[in-house]
Amino acid sequence: METNTDRIISAGKFALKQAKILGLDGSNLNISMNKNYSTRFANSSIHQNFVDDEVKLEFTAIDSQKNALVTINSFEENEIIWAVKKATKVLKFLPNDPDFPGMLTDTQNYPKMTLNDPKIKDITPSEVADLIIGGINSSHEISTNVKTVSGNINLKNGYDYFVSSEGMEYLSPATTILSTVNVMSDNGANESRSNSSFGGRILNDLEFERETIDVTERSVLGLDAVAIEPKKYPVILDYQAAADQVLWIGMSLSARLVLEYVSFLTDKLGEQLFSKNLTLVNDPHDASFVGSYIADNDGVASQKTTFIDQGIVKDFAHNRLTANKMGTRSNGCGFMLWGDSIPLPTAIKVNPGQKSREKLIEEIDEGLLITNLHYSNFIDPSRGTVTGMTKDGVFQIKNGELVGAVKNMRFTDNIQSIFANTESSVDHRQVVTFWGFSFDVPAIKTDSFTFSSQTSH
Repeated sequence: METNTDRIISAGKFALKQAKILGLDGSNLNISMNKNYSTRFANSSIHQNFVDDEVKLEFTAIDSQKNALVTINSFEENEIIWAVKKATKVLKFLPNDPDFPGMLTDTQNYPKMTLNDPKIKDITPSEVADLIIGGINSSHEISTNVKTVSGNINLKNGYDYFVSSEGMEYLSPATTILSTVNVMSDNGANESRSNSSFGGRILNDLEFERETIDVTERSVLGLDAVAIEPKKYPVILDYQAAADQVLWIGMSLSARLVLEYVSFLTDKLGEQLFSKNLTLVNDPHDASFVGSYIADNDGVASQKTTFIDQGIVKDFAHNRLTANKMGTRSNGCGFMLWGDSIPLPTAIKVNPGQKSREKLIEEIDEGLLITNLHYSNFIDPSRGTVTGMTKDGVFQIKNGELVGAVKNMRFTDNIQSIFANTESSVDHRQVVTFWGFSFDVPAIKTDSFTFSSQTSH
């Protein structure tokens, strides 16, 4: 199936016409049409490599006090008619919400961005496979202790289209690339693993081989890890680990969670909660970001927004509903997550510092370098209490040098405490989460990170 723009636009106009026939106050559509390339590898060999087609049409029926969304995976006219009728029927049964802002009527200035890789159009699955094979070969050249390399590259290339009954419209070519690499090493006595999640818009900029080499070096260095006492340590959160913890700040910035009193940032607007070295910006206009976008699901144009400025909470992430409830304007952060509309920042940048990552390590007398965390989650989101585990790649720092690997531990701490006294490296990388959020993060040094127990390995 070719990603035919005429077909996308035709489907959108047809849906709007059906909505008008049914007498809806208003409606809008978010449509995507993509070719998906999926290449997976395990045991240092590619075992899945294919390309398929995907279409998604999200139709939203709107009246003055409520809305209803129905999603289909077809551009067939009978399917579109069904979706419009279904959304209209659901709308009738929903209760009115006096805070719902109704149809978006304000003129939107949609940013002009290039969100696609023009060289992707004629790419073949074998070319994606060649990129992976190069990384696998480089990994095994580093050490004979490398046992297996695994992971995936998922590449999506096509178009995103938004159109509304109020005449708002944009069509954008878009490419998203998500990748993971996992390396396991074995010296006969012990095993060690490390991993990385990364992505981008341009395939040639993916630096798959560099990421694979970095993961491999961490995996090899992680052999013969020793157990240490779980307690508070000064730590360096490397890029992956830093993104893992910054995610919880991003989630807590959601105005919906603030309104529901399940965010530790509730009633904290304007307060100094974090280190003066921490500035956090949502920058959806950076076209290199996987999380960049032209408009949110409400059709509101994306906006660059500073949420944390030198440790001070400056703003929350809003969709149109939360903005109306809090007497402000949407900053274009309305997205569908877990089947519901939740405002969130998706293109987070943490300001870099002045020192190299290596210099930050040199400044620690006794502490840890943490490269990966997993199973992180809130214990009490209203207080910012989080827990999780290190995911291999934990290294002990003594007198400013890495002296060996440490066995995994569980951490239990408070986000505000973790980021109370921090310093960031000058170098930074884009990290992508499984939700498609992207983070441009430096390595972050924090004076206090609390480990509560040891894990089994």
